[in-house]
Amino acid sequence: MAPDVRRPVDRLLALFALLLVAVGMVWIYSASAIKASQNHAAATAFLTRQMVGGGIGLGLMLVLSQVDLAPLQDHRRPLQIAYGILVILLLAVLAFGPRINGAHRWIRLGPLSLQPSELFKPLSVLIAAGWMVRNREAWSSRQDSLPKLLGLFGILVVPLALILREPDFGTTFLIVFVTLMVVFLGGAPKWIFAVALPVLGALGTAFVVLSPYRLARITSFLNPEADPLGKGHQALQSLVAVGNGGLLGVGLGAGKQKLFFLPEAHTDFIYAVIAEEAGLIGTTLVLALFIAILWRGYRIARRVGDAYLKLCAMGFVLLLVVQALMNMSVVLSLAPNKGIPLPFISYGPNSLIASLVCLGLLLSISKEAGSA
Repeated sequence: MAPDVRRPVDRLLALFALLLVAVGMVWIYSASAIKASQNHAAATAFLTRQMVGGGIGLGLMLVLSQVDLAPLQDHRRPLQIAYGILVILLLAVLAFGPRINGAHRWIRLGPLSLQPSELFKPLSVLIAAGWMVRNREAWSSRQDSLPKLLGLFGILVVPLALILREPDFGTTFLIVFVTLMVVFLGGAPKWIFAVALPVLGALGTAFVVLSPYRLARITSFLNPEADPLGKGHQALQSLVAVGNGGLLGVGLGAGKQKLFFLPEAHTDFIYAVIAEEAGLIGTTLVLALFIAILWRGYRIARRVGDAYLKLCAMGFVLLLVVQALMNMSVVLSLAPNKGIPLPFISYGPNSLIASLVCLGLLLSISKEAGSA
């Protein structure tokens, strides 16, 4: 579509996402102030870092919302450069990154840190969507479709293997799931999934069984009461926080589980803190905002005419919403712990930046959506 007929960005989408960012800032301070003070830092230390990440993310969001993504399906050099840089950074993480909680996921840059796996999420959508559109003729032929999909797998397997090696099984699972959805929506034949899903299931099972800490997560998920002070501690304390909140919550700042009972209260389990302090009403409102983002993203994808932008829009909104549902499921003990943050809300400047990058790209595509 010509630039002079591009429409304004989807303001409701931006509003819903920024409301989640505001919720995150409030509860990051509530959940982290005591921990920051115990570490002899200012009570606002975590909030300040998150605000820096938010500032960077908002700047990137504004820039990306003005970028026309359509040319990327034919002019792939920017994506190739970004891919090469991120692979180098992922290698640097494994070689030089500090080991935090048993994992290498960050590179120190002075007072800041960089998590390349977060930035690979939106890039994986751009790569998969472009691949599906450029090879659309192959999807009608069984003989041609499998080699083309194996080609896409060959592109993604190196960075995914590096992310899995960190180890970061949750992020790997999220990228694989969203990529499969982009492939499905892009018109790949259904028989591909009848083959791919059992293979991926077997690989996932093998990774769990052959890794003692992943296997321990599964066993503690199935029976957290068996080790209430060890592997099951986080799940049980999360449920206590949710139960304490009731309908209306105990009040902002009045939660007890964040006082060193619930590990990672300001990061992966911040939804539990919201549940305790804002109750069922607060957690339902957060869920409603993510559902609203899904609605606006689906609306953008349905109304945009370009096939590449359509797939990108669905990929970006699925990255945000599926990750949110994964995090909420862990907090409510509906799924084993994957160490994955709640988009826009959990503490983690890199996660916030990546979420705002996805938002900016979605806003850019929304400018191309017509009225049909």
